[in-house]
Amino acid sequence: MTAPRTPESILSAYFGPFAVSTWQLLPSIEAATRNQPYSFMDMDAYNALVRERPERAQAIYWREMIMRVHLSCCASVLRHTEWLNALFMTIDGNCLFGTYAACRGFLESAADACYSLSPVPKTLATSLASIRARLKERPTDTVYISKELEDRLIHFTHGRKLQRKEVADPVHAAKQIREYLDGLQQLGVADVHALYGELCSITHPSAESVLIWFEGTKEAQEVIWRRTETDQRECIEKFLNDWKETNEGVFNAAFVPAFMSLRHLHKLDFLPKIPELKSFPLENFPAWKTIERQITK
Repeated sequence: MTAPRTPESILSAYFGPFAVSTWQLLPSIEAATRNQPYSFMDMDAYNALVRERPERAQAIYWREMIMRVHLSCCASVLRHTEWLNALFMTIDGNCLFGTYAACRGFLESAADACYSLSPVPKTLATSLASIRARLKERPTDTVYISKELEDRLIHFTHGRKLQRKEVADPVHAAKQIREYLDGLQQLGVADVHALYGELCSITHPSAESVLIWFEGTKEAQEVIWRRTETDQRECIEKFLNDWKETNEGVFNAAFVPAFMSLRHLHKLDFLPKIPELKSFPLENFPAWKTIERQITK
């Protein structure tokens, strides 16, 4: 069978039934959000406001938190898109190692986004009434914050390998890739650690990345290694077919939490709406039904 070449045919063949509709939605998200600025108050000014006008401080806190959600969703979608574009190019060019590298980049991007963004839709849904009240600066004798949500979003935008003796908030420290992959596994993505292991066996210098080019045969008292006639196109197709179920789970985990969160933000008035997002079939994902019930309360 000939390997598909267009983005739509690749996605349809190897990344599940929602991949094409996801891909077709991305230009609309980009067009609606590309000019959105994000502003955050200086901490000294904010701390002074907490003492002088606590209701105003709460409104700013939640406005900035929603801005962080929006920024993180858009950034994750852009990053996933760029890795998928790289994947399409390598498949079209019959580049086996490039395909492995792009798949690994996409998997790591999805795992990172999953860690930070998968809890967001539920948090927004259960907190929407309180968030709205704070945004409207209604008088209250309680302070409402979400430290976990704040830390996850800051980790997404600022997480990195800290330099020796660098002074930084602990949430800025990147985790081990295994911890990010564990998040995908907990969402039900099958065999994600095994997929990552195969990707690393080619993208890292290793026996697999050498022996793929040679075949050993025993002749008399010797084993003779000869170059194989490696058909990269066939190898790419076999790899994608072998990991179709896992890649479908990775793909959905990469995009669906961001789509759910952006749908939530339609309930607020200070961010651009994305009408095309309403046609994406979120109802096919069990988490959305629970979240939708929370929103309509």
